Amino acid sequence: MSDILLPAFTMVRVLKGPWLRNPQYLASGILGAIVGALLLHAFWPAYDDDVIVGGGTGIFGSWAGMALFDAILGVA
Repeated sequence: MSDILLPAFTMVRVLKGPWLRNPQYLASGILGAIVGALLLHAFWPAYDDDVIVGGGTGIFGSWAGMALFDAILGVA
């Protein structure tokens, strides 16, 4: 679970600012990281326990979730 939450919190803080002002980005970042972890498990289950691949998946998934949220709202 820390492979999902830590990158999501970090990416929101770095890209969008404080979490309490932007809870919608925190939620979309967490959902994106969860989807990324599920896709990693579906296609490459051997890399689930890898620190580098798992962390990269959490970071990229969080970023992708926030980018998709921005694209849906038309903010991007």
